[in-house]
Amino acid sequence: MNNEAARSTRIRAYIAATHFPQALAMVLLMTVATAVCGGSWSSVAFVFLASAAGQATVGWTNDVHDAAADRAAGRANKPTVRGELRPEDLRAPILISGSLTIPLSLIAAGWMGGAAHIVAVASALAYNFYLARTVWSWLPYAVSFALMPVFVAQAVSPSLWPTISVVLLSVLVGVTAHLLNAIPDIGVDRQTGWGGLAVSLGKRRSIVVIVVLAALAVTSAAMVVTDVVHGLF
Repeated sequence: MNNEAARSTRIRAYIAATHFPQALAMVLLMTVATAVCGGSWSSVAFVFLASAAGQATVGWTNDVHDAAADRAAGRANKPTVRGELRPEDLRAPILISGSLTIPLSLIAAGWMGGAAHIVAVASALAYNFYLARTVWSWLPYAVSFALMPVFVAQAVSPSLWPTISVVLLSVLVGVTAHLLNAIPDIGVDRQTGWGGLAVSLGKRRSIVVIVVLAALAVTSAAMVVTDVVHGLF
């Protein structure tokens, strides 16, 4: 029974290390969007698998790269900080999920859509390794979210491409999500000497930027709705 409990704890730790709530949200968003846009069951299934592999790769890589810094900052929500996993335990899963992301993306959405998803994952990895603690921390979010609707559209049909308004809306949502996620950690990040856009702006200005981005997102959403209505009628 103890072995079963230890195994269960370890499995939960691997899942948590994917940054599970955020990863699950992204996987469901891409999968549901593919289904809503008319994707076949097979395309929906492969979008789910490709996005799950990509999100796992990004989350696990983040925890491996930031393990020492997370321990120093006392981020008790990380399995590597709680001692449930060692950074080395994530290396094989990263290799597997990263290797699977490429073929699954290409199967899901063809060469163009698959490449869009692969580049989106690579952009997120650039955030983990290089840009997370710089004023450019928002850029990988903008790039990855801009490519997400391309991946979904191409998974539905090679002739389908997202409109500019859809891409813009996706970018605005991505950058807003980044700032919202970063604001609670501003104090800790400053104490540890880390950068990041939210740290550079401070809490008050970050909130102002979020409000502006949200207003722009509402405008973009209205443009998306208009495009849909025109397409229907």
